[in-house]
Amino acid sequence: MDFITTFIPAVGWGVMPILAYMTKASPREQLTGTVIGAVLFALCVYINHPASLAPIPFVVSFISGIFWAAGQLFQFRSFQKVSASITIPVICGLQLIGTTLFAALILGEWITGYQYGMGVGSLLCILAGVLLTSYQGKSAGLSKPMPLRIIMMLVCSGLALSSYVVINQYFNISGLSVILPQSLGMLCSALVINLKGKHRLRFSPVLRNLFTGLVWSIANLALFISNGLIGMAASFPISQASIAIACVGSILLFKEKKSLYEWLAILVGITVLMIGVGMISLLKP
Repeated sequence: MDFITTFIPAVGWGVMPILAYMTKASPREQLTGTVIGAVLFALCVYINHPASLAPIPFVVSFISGIFWAAGQLFQFRSFQKVSASITIPVICGLQLIGTTLFAALILGEWITGYQYGMGVGSLLCILAGVLLTSYQGKSAGLSKPMPLRIIMMLVCSGLALSSYVVINQYFNISGLSVILPQSLGMLCSALVINLKGKHRLRFSPVLRNLFTGLVWSIANLALFISNGLIGMAASFPISQASIAIACVGSILLFKEKKSLYEWLAILVGITVLMIGVGMISLLKP
């Protein structure tokens, strides 16, 4: 059962961006629908399994939700500029750097020299896999380097989404106590973002993204449960197998044209990535 729980985030987060993209909604509509779905899920969980809402865990989880909303908005905006098969590997790679090193160096989940050696090696494999998976040739229409504005958007998304995970782990807050206050932080952030928006939200696209929020919420809950089971240094990298699902899924569903070399880079990248994930998952402290 622990094994299944550990891999739920990979499936959920791999499918989530594809679902959001398929709704043809704007970034704010995608964010709003996803957040509402997450809040409804959190309320259902809390009603059936009431968790502690002590002040410090509540505030920390609320802030975690703010980080998530910011990171997810940048991610949704990046989908409007560049293919999801490019943006997702980059953002996930930045998340891996942030969360894994934080867990290892700050939380002390790596202790021995063997753990450091294996951990660094596995992280290099994961990052190499990310670079290979995100390789794009002329068929992607990227004859010029990616604009700095888009690069900064991806960096901000990666940093914010890393922060949403590590802040709870730093204060040792996990499981059901995270879900409701985190979703409220997401909701408040979405409200502020929409107040500053220039265009009104459309009801139908927001409604279609409720399911996106449900899928994300299940994956999110499974991640925090996994953190308590095997530690964040192992659970979060495993969740990043979502790269393979999102990358290949978006290419096939949206019929992106890929050359033979691009497909080769993607398949080799996924293989290297999974080797790294497998290595780092063995580093349970």
